[in-house]
Amino acid sequence: MPSSPSFHLITSVQSEVNLARQWLTCSVREKVNDANQVVIVDLYANGQVMRRPITADSAIMHPTQKIIALKAQRQLQIFNLDTKTKIKSHVMTEDVTFWKWISEKTIGLVTEASVYHWSIDSDSSAPTKVFDRNTGLQGSQIISYKVNSDDKWMVLIGISQQAGRVVGSMQLYSRERSVSQPIEGHAAAFAELQLDGATSPTKLFTFAVRNAAGAKVFPHTSLNERAEGLTC
Repeated sequence: MPSSPSFHLITSVQSEVNLARQWLTCSVREKVNDANQVVIVDLYANGQVMRRPITADSAIMHPTQKIIALKAQRQLQIFNLDTKTKIKSHVMTEDVTFWKWISEKTIGLVTEASVYHWSIDSDSSAPTKVFDRNTGLQGSQIISYKVNSDDKWMVLIGISQQAGRVVGSMQLYSRERSVSQPIEGHAAAFAELQLDGATSPTKLFTFAVRNAAGAKVFPHTSLNERAEGLTC
């Protein structure tokens, strides 16, 4: 009698949604007869299932294409599932604690010390270091990393247990100025607003925090104004 398959999440179920194309993919790791394989389910293609015999401890699907990035300890690889070709690979010198697709072409990589960007289009196989993590995020579990539309602003978000509550810590980074600002917060977003009479959209930043006093959402603020407060 064949053994029953066992399923193991790759860190968590990885989901990417493209609202324009109305498709979603998720991936889990399946172990059958002691052989590991990545299972990719396209929930908007009648549950179409693809299985690939690849061992990895984490996998993230490209948001719009059948491209998958795999991480096995410090070994990183990106594959095109349509062409069955490897796009890029690299061995990190640090453990990657968090990673995600931040655009159509780039993966954001977070280690205990720094944040990197890994482009699938660049000639170099190695990720590019963008900035060092703020000491205020030391010991935090990274839960999100976001980049604004022109790739000039980044925010790294982490949480930690302190005095019986979950504390949110963020690092807002300006790439042009190479400086950061630590902010207490649990969630953040970048946006753009076209003001009347303006020649270009205003870059905005908003965030939310829940502390001992309660929860609060800080309304959109101009990144140009926010830049004046960056000091570290």
